[in-house]
Amino acid sequence: MTEPFTHHEIMAMIEPFTRSGRQLDLAASDRLERRLLFKPVERCALREVLELANPQPDSYRLIRRVTTERGLEARLRIEGRNPGDLLAAIDSVPSSRHFREGHGFEIAASHRLEPGGGALERLLFTDGVARIDELTLSLQAPRMSGINAELELADRGGDDLKIPDDLLAVLGRDWSCLRPGTSGWRGTLRLRGREPKRSRDAESKLAAAAMHIAQTWSEPPRRFHERRVSARWAVAFRRMIPILASIALIVGAAALPRLHLPETSAIRMLLFNAPPLLMMLVFCLRELPRFEIPPWPRPSNAPHWRDPPLAGDAVNAR
Repeated sequence: MTEPFTHHEIMAMIEPFTRSGRQLDLAASDRLERRLLFKPVERCALREVLELANPQPDSYRLIRRVTTERGLEARLRIEGRNPGDLLAAIDSVPSSRHFREGHGFEIAASHRLEPGGGALERLLFTDGVARIDELTLSLQAPRMSGINAELELADRGGDDLKIPDDLLAVLGRDWSCLRPGTSGWRGTLRLRGREPKRSRDAESKLAAAAMHIAQTWSEPPRRFHERRVSARWAVAFRRMIPILASIALIVGAAALPRLHLPETSAIRMLLFNAPPLLMMLVFCLRELPRFEIPPWPRPSNAPHWRDPPLAGDAVNAR
């Protein structure tokens, strides 16, 4: 069982923090859990709170939480063996680095610092939140490369909003369609490259999605279709690929006896072994394919996103 912090341990750990102007918040700290909290510091309309934990001997975790005046929060996390070094690394990253604003949106990106060789640390993206009026887009990036990031679009204005499921998929092949979830709509995003390129890709795509949603939200629903009609048809075609491939396999298997190909023919062997090979390939994919016939993209005639579609309009009712 881990022993609670002693007074001597606390004084030794907080020395570099005190030197930098931080004050320990002993009432908010938990000595039994070996976790210390420091009093908030205001920096350029941003509120910083530091948390230092010592879960294992010679192992420390420092987390900086930065909150804007509008309540948007970002975190920066680092782990190591020396609290003073962790504080220096945290302070080397400006608090404003986590935030970005644009026309109709604001973004908070959380990061972790990891050793990058020598005395340098790499700033790696962990998750982010984009607020667009009454909508909140969240992006969770897994630590392991090769696994898709998780997306969630939530509506803080009520449950009467109907959005097209290809709202984000029109941004490219890396974006999935949105599916209804317990608290909004969920989807996935493919991140490219290895760290730190992967983190830059995540932040860039989160910003692109925020700008796209902000523009879409500010216009009538019909404009989304008019601006993205080609991309919407491309998304519909991509969604049909699994079922079209299945149909092609069935047709190919049915036509195989009529081709009168020799037993040693490479084409015959390929057609004969295609179904099990494709089945193995399916289970190796990041996501299992969905066999569906998507609705054809059509413009909505609703005046606003929260208004129900007029008679005969079925686009946003899906």
